[in-house]
Amino acid sequence: MLAAFAVRPAVGEHLHDAQPDRVGDRPQHVDHGHVGDVHATTLPLDIRHTVTYVDGMTSIKQFWPWDTDGIVTVTLDDPGRTANMLNRRHHDGLAACLDDLARNLDRLRGVVLTSAKRSFVAGPEFEPGEITAEEAAETYGLLVPLRDQARRLETLGRPVAAALNGSALGGGFELALACHYRVGPHDPSVVWALAETGMGILPAGGGTVRVTRMLGIAATVLDVIGPGTAYHPAQALAAGLVDELADDVVAAAKTWIRAQPPGRFVQRWERPGHRVPGGVTAPPGLAEEVARRSAGSPVRALTAVLDVAVRSAAAPLDEAFAIETAACLDLLAAPEFPALAAYFAALRTVAGTFPHPAPVRPVPGTRAFPQIVRDPLAAVFFPPETPLVEVTDPALVPMIRTGGGIPVLIPRGAPSFIQTLLDAGPSPADMAAAASGRPVDSATATVAAVLAAGYPAWAPSVTG
Repeated sequence: MLAAFAVRPAVGEHLHDAQPDRVGDRPQHVDHGHVGDVHATTLPLDIRHTVTYVDGMTSIKQFWPWDTDGIVTVTLDDPGRTANMLNRRHHDGLAACLDDLARNLDRLRGVVLTSAKRSFVAGPEFEPGEITAEEAAETYGLLVPLRDQARRLETLGRPVAAALNGSALGGGFELALACHYRVGPHDPSVVWALAETGMGILPAGGGTVRVTRMLGIAATVLDVIGPGTAYHPAQALAAGLVDELADDVVAAAKTWIRAQPPGRFVQRWERPGHRVPGGVTAPPGLAEEVARRSAGSPVRALTAVLDVAVRSAAAPLDEAFAIETAACLDLLAAPEFPALAAYFAALRTVAGTFPHPAPVRPVPGTRAFPQIVRDPLAAVFFPPETPLVEVTDPALVPMIRTGGGIPVLIPRGAPSFIQTLLDAGPSPADMAAAASGRPVDSATATVAAVLAAGYPAWAPSVTG
């Protein structure tokens, strides 16, 4: 859910002579020939410099081109991957970039952060097989370094604009929130979400703290982070999570930077006179509403969001970030987290690069079930009206997917998997017993059980 990158140049832009510093790791190779996938001779004969780090997994070539007016465009691009993911490579690459920008602050007018991928960072468009289990596990060990790095970007002292060319989830959107301005496209298929509560945790890269300061305690708890709402561009603009929609997000970001006064720039909620919308105490009835929404579930994420929002609202920012991180680490140790993380992984596996055409039409030999659970985490990957369609013929699976359904392949002649769960429910134990031994793909079974049969995502795997 978090992301990795290398930065590459735009053709025809000057490159600043960057000597990335990486703590504990020195450049293994210096290449003055190719610049990413663009040959260096296609660029102006200024300074062309490539540093390649070899980390046992991939090589990363880092660039941050400067405009003549001092605006630097940092393009996130994890080579060979469908999407940028937050990981050690991302951290080390961005650290090198920030080191260079800090050394040249006197001629820096501003920074545009964007992506070479279809998505921005940690978007839903990715191939699950690209992320190893070791890399995924390491992500949680990077919570504090990534949080502090976003803070370093935020306090660089120059305006930083996120040119959100595509979707961003979790830590990817938290990185955008650390920027001072966010420009997104008009594309309605793009989605931005801080959906960590669907995994039983909360945003710990500064997202909970920043949304609270932007929108207030109540909105943070009930509208944005508490329910893990997935926002499309027009909705995000209306909610105040992005500042502008544009056809050319990079050009719009640069226009905004040029309109800012020169000199030291600070985040809007760190300026004198800023007040948290609605105040720094919980409004009447909010705790009761959180208790009502949490009833019947052992998951403590929503309660934790309320606690962090209230405690962090009046705290100095460094203390506020520490409160947020401590709460997330506590939730990561909760017994429900492994099941919820497995559910999230199942959603990603089943969704893949999910199409969004018209609703699926009935196909002979299939049976469609509606989603009876409105799950914000699932809404990140496919619309709530997307049906789950049981099919016994593997040849029909591509047709179901292309038509906008979620295929559930069951053996020919076997009883309906989803109907079996519905008949056994609502007890999770009875549903799991009924599903035991059923030859249904584990990821598909997990998604179908939660969305179409109401099996709780926090419970152990329905297939055992």
